[in-house]
Amino acid sequence: MELKELMSAFAETLGIDGIEVKDGVCSMTIDDIPMEFTESPGGEAVVGAAVIGEPPPDKREAFYEMLLEANTQLYGTLGVALSKLPETGEIALIGGLPFKGLELKEFCQGLDEFVSKAEEWRETLENFRPAAEEAAVRDEEAAQFRRFGMNGPGFMSV
Repeated sequence: MELKELMSAFAETLGIDGIEVKDGVCSMTIDDIPMEFTESPGGEAVVGAAVIGEPPPDKREAFYEMLLEANTQLYGTLGVALSKLPETGEIALIGGLPFKGLELKEFCQGLDEFVSKAEEWRETLENFRPAAEEAAVRDEEAAQFRRFGMNGPGFMSV
């Protein structure tokens, strides 16, 4: 199958009409996330790039540290990479999906997982708090919880 056929089948599963492949690139927006899909140079895979947003300006260092950890440990990235796009400075999820020998249904499931992972990372980006800030919030929530009579695990006395 060619890129146009593959992407048309994927778009159909999402209920998107009128997919166009121009100069070997299929561009679409899924859940407000701009995505581009191209065929790899050897024609063995589809390479996807999903733009998830801009890094938080006041927390860039902590955000990039978290991205590096995610890429290094592969947790939460589905084996693809988070990257800063050199042209715009935006953060994108980028990865390839081999399609030779895959059934169309398996291919569409793989792309759907990529889209889901992009949605998760967009939410992470929008709600990003560095680990120290996150710990401080958890500590404050725990302190408030104790103020209302909770001294440990189990039921509260009434």
